[in-house]
Amino acid sequence: MGQLDRVTVPPPDEAATRAARDAGLGVYLRAFRARHTGDDDERPAPRRSLSPPLVLLAAAVALALPALATRLVGPGLGIPLLLVPFGLAGRFLWRSFRAPAAALRPGEYVYLYERGLVCPGEGGAARAVAWRAVTAMHQDVVRTSVNGGYTGTSYLYRLRVGERAGVSVGGFLNEETVPLPTDSQIRELAQIVLDETVRRALPPALTALESGGRVAFGEVVLHGQGIGLPSGTAPWERVRRCEWRGDGLVVVRTAGAGRWARQAKEIPDFPVFWALVKELFPHAREYRR
Repeated sequence: MGQLDRVTVPPPDEAATRAARDAGLGVYLRAFRARHTGDDDERPAPRRSLSPPLVLLAAAVALALPALATRLVGPGLGIPLLLVPFGLAGRFLWRSFRAPAAALRPGEYVYLYERGLVCPGEGGAARAVAWRAVTAMHQDVVRTSVNGGYTGTSYLYRLRVGERAGVSVGGFLNEETVPLPTDSQIRELAQIVLDETVRRALPPALTALESGGRVAFGEVVLHGQGIGLPSGTAPWERVRRCEWRGDGLVVVRTAGAGRWARQAKEIPDFPVFWALVKELFPHAREYRR
């Protein structure tokens, strides 16, 4: 890591090191600036902000109080009371324009180890996710635009561990500008998540297909002879169209089972699913965003 990384991202503490050791993650490799949340994390209560009318009313009262005190008691009391509104205004301006803190919060960085990730938490907690324990990965990548102009790409990868537990890592990045040292590093971490997903799930899927078995990806099932959809099973020769659109929608049209469409983020281990589809149906088309 560069010097800025060492300043903004602290090295693994005792809790992170212990979590990695207990999960058998091996050697620590590096840290990534990327946000993470757990499925069982408590959602923080939203902060309540004062409405503009209340702010104006408070300012009027703060300014009227010294004037009233000057008229009733004298300048000896009114002038010191002026320090209250001007002091509050000065504190507000100082907090608005001061430079952000260099250190990141625990939910804003992830540690990469040889065989998994460690997501540090508040209060000295840490969650370890071993690649071998991941049962499914859901990816959600969305390019955003404002008035027709590209503004950035949002990444989110949910790693399922078991039936219910899991952790999500994500971030936002403008891919058309030179990344700044303080930008999210989610794109680099995303590639590692994708590589580990393929390494974990693709070999057993290929073995199952070669032996005549089936591989399920949620509600859709792939096998050598055809594709199983909720509306029915269709042989590959009856598949008329299979495409992954630029908006993330996966569409399958068949002569017998009709049309099936789902967002890529709803399909578990989507990189493996799409690799198998292209192998079994070479006419599958992909439209990059």
